[in-house]
Amino acid sequence: MTDLCTTQTAVRRMAVDAFLKQYYRPEKFAQSCNGCPFYGKVWSCPPGVPDTPAFFAGYTDIYLLGVQVTYTELAHRWRDVQAVQDQTYGLAKRALLETQLALEKLFPGARSIAAGRCERCAHCMRPSGCTCIWPERMRYSFSAFRIDLSRLADEQLGFPLQWSSGKLPAYHVALGALLVP
Repeated sequence: MTDLCTTQTAVRRMAVDAFLKQYYRPEKFAQSCNGCPFYGKVWSCPPGVPDTPAFFAGYTDIYLLGVQVTYTELAHRWRDVQAVQDQTYGLAKRALLETQLALEKLFPGARSIAAGRCERCAHCMRPSGCTCIWPERMRYSFSAFRIDLSRLADEQLGFPLQWSSGKLPAYHVALGALLVP
């Protein structure tokens, strides 16, 4: 992975009340997940994600976790953009989730929010109407909670998000969080 990218991490602690007041924008992001190909197909994504204020209730602090994956010149020469992303950004997201799950064990009552959809299973059981087979590992996607992630990443972590279609951007950012009582 080191030939294809470098990584930088950032962590920021906020009070949950201040976080929700600044970044929870249900009116702006209510429909943002509807166009995603995984909408209704994985347990970590809408519809069916808990109501944001209810999910965050009972937690006092949120640790915002960011990993910026910056692509090297070699990565930009690859023709298969998805393969580069899987080997770099995908790996960073999985490592972030593993770190979050380990942190949950250190902070009794803590709960993680994942960077993107759950990717534990090759085929989620949700479309077949079955429950999640890995509920102890499944974490809801940060995007599903109608949070202004672009503003959050820029203002709190110093990682402005970049959007790119069909080509590799300069970098990707994985955003996760740890809620603590």
